[in-house]
Amino acid sequence: MSFLPQPGPQAAPWAVLADVLLRRAALVARVALDHRPDPLAGLKVDDDDLSRLLTELPGLAVADREVVDAIHAETAPSVRAAREDFRSQPPGTDLFGRVARFARLSPLEAEVLAVTCAVELDPRRQRVVGYLNDDVGQRRLTLFTLALLFPEHPQVALVAGPGGGLRRAALLAPVEPGPLCSVAITPSPTLLWWLLGDRAPDPELPPGALMTAPEATAGAPGGGPGEPGSVRVFLVPGGDRVRRRQAAQDVLGPLLETPLPDGAAQWDALVRQATLAERAVMLQLTGPLPAEARARIEQAGHLAWALASTEELPLGCLPLLAWRELQVAPAAASELEVQEALGQAQAGPLLARGLSLNAEQLELVRRATPGLGGEPLAAARRLAAGHISTLAPRTRPARSWGDLVLDAERTERLREVVARCRHRRTVFGAWGYSPLPSSGVVALFSGPSGTGKTLAAEIIAGELGLDLYKVDLAALVSKWVGETEKNLQAVFAAAEASNVALFFDEADAIFGKRSEVSDAQDRYANVEVAYLLQRLERYEGLVIMATNLATNIDPAFLRRITVSVDFPMPEEAERQRIWGQSLPDGAPRQDLDLGLLAKLFKLSGGSIRNAALTAGFLAADAGSPLTMELLIEAVQREMRKLGRLLTPEDFGPYARLIGLGHRREPG
Repeated sequence: MSFLPQPGPQAAPWAVLADVLLRRAALVARVALDHRPDPLAGLKVDDDDLSRLLTELPGLAVADREVVDAIHAETAPSVRAAREDFRSQPPGTDLFGRVARFARLSPLEAEVLAVTCAVELDPRRQRVVGYLNDDVGQRRLTLFTLALLFPEHPQVALVAGPGGGLRRAALLAPVEPGPLCSVAITPSPTLLWWLLGDRAPDPELPPGALMTAPEATAGAPGGGPGEPGSVRVFLVPGGDRVRRRQAAQDVLGPLLETPLPDGAAQWDALVRQATLAERAVMLQLTGPLPAEARARIEQAGHLAWALASTEELPLGCLPLLAWRELQVAPAAASELEVQEALGQAQAGPLLARGLSLNAEQLELVRRATPGLGGEPLAAARRLAAGHISTLAPRTRPARSWGDLVLDAERTERLREVVARCRHRRTVFGAWGYSPLPSSGVVALFSGPSGTGKTLAAEIIAGELGLDLYKVDLAALVSKWVGETEKNLQAVFAAAEASNVALFFDEADAIFGKRSEVSDAQDRYANVEVAYLLQRLERYEGLVIMATNLATNIDPAFLRRITVSVDFPMPEEAERQRIWGQSLPDGAPRQDLDLGLLAKLFKLSGGSIRNAALTAGFLAADAGSPLTMELLIEAVQREMRKLGRLLTPEDFGPYARLIGLGHRREPG
């Protein structure tokens, strides 16, 4: 009866065990199947065939019990030795044993998994299984063959059931349709590749799933929470993604971080990958935990779970397991973290400008800096790509303080905005000032159109190394209830993820005073203002608001203003400077009297620049240098555009040019 070869000494213990169990089952099956007709002899079953088949029914089986007992006795030493060797492998030396221990498989579950893997990896074993199944086409284990392989365990079929550890850890492939006893019991291909040495992630993992640290070492499957009976669910609310990850890793060790899976296949892959890699799972949630997720967490009891969210999760959605909430550090990255991430040389430009990054943004800047020529400032600017750049137009600052014509006192207040942004880390961090309600900076620029409010915002952003994003309020305000708030939330959330300066022009359109409620429209308008005030108080970045009428701003916003600067119409000396800056050195000139222009025409800086540009095009078209006649004509056009009443006295010695459209003809 010893017609099957003995297992080779070089095989893995789990493979040796499979071969020993297959050999014993084959010997027993040979006794039971000795007189069975050839199943391929014909498609028709005659009376003699039926009689033989009936004798094989479980309740009528007449196999030679004495022969079977003799086979069990003969094979008992080899089975016992194989089992002892399989179960006694030192931790760290046997990959299969590590998987079984981390998945908390029972000894029987581990043996069943060992046999299924061994059969799947060797066609010779598959031929033996086909013999056991009495079906050359069914070369995988079934519930029927499990009973032959493990006669000492009458309930062995339950191991492959939905309540068993193999299904709990998703180590078996999903069940295919068919008669239950004939359904193949197949290990997951990912498990087989893992045993063969291929550590590629499971292809069914949710997009975005990643390992947060090197592969776990032997004997450290996720740390303390991996012990039976301990807390297995940890809530990680607040902070940013990196801070939540750090808080979870401090307790759980290496993580498999993932967004919420979509569907059974992704859930199976997540549980399986975490089991093979010996990781705790960190779910990054965007809302309450769905019922399916709660059920899967409760089912996969061998894993530790971290539920990460920006806000605290409702108690009603939590799994029915013991849980503990972790403390998450503030999102802002410290100077030391910036220096460690970028190195002293590259961290210098960011720290010198007082650029405020949270931990997640710092990680993105660190990864992007080498690809952008080693420029961390360029990497910081790229944070906006794909976030706020889709919601507001970007201005990359190109002008400096020399381009702004403003008196010393107001210029100093503008520099205060820069100083507050640049030194927030020192004042709120090292010195211990309270950042309540937030460490953000809000500036209000008020004054007539064209007096330099937008220019000042651009200069401030440039000083801080930030891109300036001008928020189009017309695109945000909606007639539909709640839509305006959603649009504003999207802008602020994207700005927080991008580290940019927000610029609200014509801010009184949405930051205006709340009115008495006389109808539903007033009520919802007041709700919008109240929401914006609350969101502005929580914003940690730089917001600049510009308005022509500061008196229209709601007093509640004025309380939140950090620095307020009024921009008056320029005086004569300032207008002359603006005229000089508006006419580039490369443009040809002839007998210009900029002092006279500044004296005669009380224009804003924006209007002066428009007139200077118009004169440049008039001169180019006429083929002449810039002359007083052309500048006067450009001023005349600008004043008409502004609706200003024109009188000869306004133009002094050039009154004769009013309405003449005077310019030289080309050529």
